Amino acid sequence: MGVSIDATDKIETAYRTGYQGRQFATLRVGNALGIDVVDASPEVLRQLAAGFEELAEWAEARDVAAEVADQVAAEDGVRSIGVPYQRGTEAAA
Repeated sequence: MGVSIDATDKIETAYRTGYQGRQFATLRVGNALGIDVVDASPEVLRQLAAGFEELAEWAEARDVAAEVADQVAAEDGVRSIGVPYQRGTEAAA
């Protein structure tokens, strides 16, 4: 499953009581994603949090690399750096 999340999506946690008083929690990310938590242990939830932290570090490194490339291009007098899009087997070569 792939979900696109952007900076304007709100991230919220909602708690509710269901059938026979059973507690439920939902992590909502905009309108694109809802993660219902029923029987997850605290350890599993912490592993999810660690996974999201790793993704945040990856995104930061990606953004820094893009900024450095833009800065180098600007210093060389180039307005933008682009990679031509290629389809098919030639793109993998």
